[in-house]
Amino acid sequence: MEYANASKVLPKELVAEIKCYFPGGMLFVSKEDFDRNERASLVVKLVEKNVPVDEIAQLAEVTPRHVRRLKQTRGGVCGGGADGI
Repeated sequence: MEYANASKVLPKELVAEIKCYFPGGMLFVSKEDFDRNERASLVVKLVEKNVPVDEIAQLAEVTPRHVRRLKQTRGGVCGGGADGI
């Protein structure tokens, strides 16, 4: 999974158009044939960066419970406390 700054890889006009629909934050653009292992790796990386579980779930198009399960099976122990992780 690669991360890139949109303003560095997209034309200014396109970035302005995207901002009309998504004013700021992390935007995920999947490949046509998205790989489940790649999504799982993304989920684990975002959990490790302390991104809230609900936000990860929405971004990866999975349930918060699935985010926790991926973290447990692929990235160590993940508690289910009120803090979201």
